This record gives sequence, structure tokens and C-alpha cells, in this order.
Amino acid sequence: MAVTMQTSSTHWLDVMHSNGIRVTSAELMYYRNKVAAFQRHQRLQPPKTQTGAILSKHKGRGMEFDEVRHYQAGDDVRSIDWRVTARTGTPHTKLYREERERPVMVIVDLGPTLQFGTQLLVKSVQACHLAAALGWLAISRNDRIGGLISSGQDHREVRPQGRQHGMMRLVQALVEQQHRSNDSPTQATQTLDDLIQRTQQVARPGTIVHCISDWLTASHDTFDRLLAIRRHCQLHAYQLTDPFELDMPLPAASNPLAITDGLQTPLVMDSQQRNAYLAAMQTKQAELQQHFQQLGVRPLRVDAGQALEQQWAEVMR
Repeated sequence: MAVTMQTSSTHWLDVMHSNGIRVTSAELMYYRNKVAAFQRHQRLQPPKTQTGAILSKHKGRGMEFDEVRHYQAGDDVRSIDWRVTARTGTPHTKLYREERERPVMVIVDLGPTLQFGTQLLVKSVQACHLAAALGWLAISRNDRIGGLISSGQDHREVRPQGRQHGMMRLVQALVEQQHRSNDSPTQATQTLDDLIQRTQQVARPGTIVHCISDWLTASHDTFDRLLAIRRHCQLHAYQLTDPFELDMPLPAASNPLAITDGLQTPLVMDSQQRNAYLAAMQTKQAELQQHFQQLGVRPLRVDAGQALEQQWAEVMR
């Protein structure tokens, strides 16, 4: 569903070869060349108490303790285990195993509520842009990228893979599922809770999980499942928004807002309906804030009315 209005971002859409409604693979490949700029604002480093699930045989000063052995020439003196050295009378060194190629999963909700946009992109297209940017960042760190992409009717699973293989499969899945959702925006048979439940089943311990949605259809069960995921994975949440959802302009009596999905008769919204809508949206946002606080995760808000690269620093702050 899109609100017809003039946007000041026509040039950006032309550069991206985008109509803002149906995502293309070219749009998602665009972010491959933006990794260096995005990394300057990247804050998604794992907490010191968390490590990756995949361990290499290479010994080094990593996060995971491996063993203590006799000190050898060339060992880093900072790794000397002074307690064992004092007890045995001979120098001993602590060895560690380094985390390697962490699995990263992007969980993308492209359901009916994300087929809405008023200024630059519909939310589902911006969700795909964000997923692609996070995917290319993962590839740049030599992590394995995969994901679950829901159209609201079904979902596609992309098993985490390294190098370009996983990323190209992810791009294909994003495009296919966004088009599927865009073609049938009101025929939802799979809920956000279904998507998170499947994530809970397939995300291995230590996986970095990026959940992308507008969260408008999230339930108590959704957050219970997210809590279960957070216990074993590094969880990040992103909230897609549109400017009209948070601050809908007051329509003039002679010029009410016309909202259409391009197929059905437009919905005309007067000032009374507008105020009721905003009140309901404010209540929903307050509920979501409370749920995320209880979860211990701060959702990063992404505006579909602005180019992703223009807000990346704020998103990753």
C-alpha cells in the first residue's frame, strides 16, 4: 500500500534504478561497494562474553581458552600463565582458539504491513536494502551469511555459506520474496511469529542473528521466542518505519489523504480518523518499546523515507 506524493529523492531512485516498490538485484548489489563506508560506523561487535560457534585449529590469542603448555621461543609473553609457572617452576603459556567464520543470519519480515511507503521506498524494499548491507558486511569479515526471508505467505531459507555463495543466494531470495509479497499484499498466511519460531529452530548457538521487521504484528509469543534465541545467539533487531506512521500530516478539509494499494478504491482519511490512527500507533510503539526493554535489545530504527546510506551512522550509533 503506497501513498501517492511528490518526493525529493527522485535522483537517488534514478541512480539506484529503483521504483521504490519492487526491489531489484542491482539495488542489493549496490551495497557491496559501500562496505568500507559502513564499517566506519559499525558497532555490531560481539560482547566480550560471547564467542563464535566455529573454532579454528590455529592457536592464537583469541577468545576461547584451549590449553596450557610449556613456554616456547616466540610465544607472546602476555600469554604466560603465571600461576602454573610459579607452581611448576618452569614457564607455561596459555593457548587460545580463535573464532572463525561465524554464521550470520538475516531474518527478514516482508509481510503485508511492510508493503507501505510514502516518500522514498516501501518498507519491504528498505528491509531488503538493510539485509543486503548487513550481508555484505558479514562477507567482508569472512563470516558465513544466510537467512530466512518471509513474504507473509511462505519463507525461503538460505543456509549460511562463506564467500560470495551465501550472499548471492540471499540476494536472490530477497528479490523473489519481496516480489511475492508485493504481488499479493493482503494474502498473508504466515505470521511474524511463525518466522521467529523457525529462526529459533535453525539458528545454531553462537550465530549472529539480525531480525528485520516493522514489528507491528509481533505478539507476546514473538518476544518469548526472541528471548530464547537471545540466550544462545547474538541478537540484533531493526524496526522499519515510514514517516506517515509516526507523524501523519493533518489533512485539509478540502484535500483529505488518499491511500491506495493501486488496485482497490482509495481510503480517504479525515482528521478524526487520522487522530485515531496516530493514537493507536503511539500505543503500539509504547508496547513494542516495553517488550524490547524486557528483552534487553535496543531495536535500531530504519526510516523507509530516507536512503539507507544517509542514515547508517545514526542506525549503527
